Amino acid sequence: MLQRFDHPAQPVCPYPPDWSDLSDVQFETDLVLVRLKDTVKLRTGEDADYVVGEGYTIQLRVDGAIWGLTVPRGLVTDLTSVPRPLRIIASRVGPWLEAAIVHDYLYIAWQDVPGLPARDRDREFADLVMLRAMEAANVGAVKRWLIYRAVRLFGGRAFRRVSEDRYVSLPDRLGGFSLPRH
Repeated sequence: MLQRFDHPAQPVCPYPPDWSDLSDVQFETDLVLVRLKDTVKLRTGEDADYVVGEGYTIQLRVDGAIWGLTVPRGLVTDLTSVPRPLRIIASRVGPWLEAAIVHDYLYIAWQDVPGLPARDRDREFADLVMLRAMEAANVGAVKRWLIYRAVRLFGGRAFRRVSEDRYVSLPDRLGGFSLPRH
């Protein structure tokens, strides 16, 4: 049985203290997703949870300086959060998936940092990182804009919602495969 918990092994604040411009997103590592048979259903009951199987790193420029973000191993995700009626525009999986996983992390990471409240500026950072990451992944301009606008318009409640059991402990071996440990 997997243990679920509310913080990564080494919590880090991923939000820059002050910023005005984000650009040049680069995906530094492969995204490793794991779907375990013993995980619980999502809060919607729709599908099984997915877990980030290894730390997933991107790099971007924040006001001209390099800023690295690593989504921690064990983050529980629902892939791209898209309500059923809107899946004709964007499905749960597509070229925007890597951006969505980083966005999922940035929407809950404030809870990992003791004393850090849900700040509007951090949500704005998360949404803009997603937009820039979708640009880097060559998501078409119209689809990118629609996804970004939907997140800006409807993401506030999800950002502020306290989410328990955000992470899961993963064994070193899954289904006969060894997961890399850095």
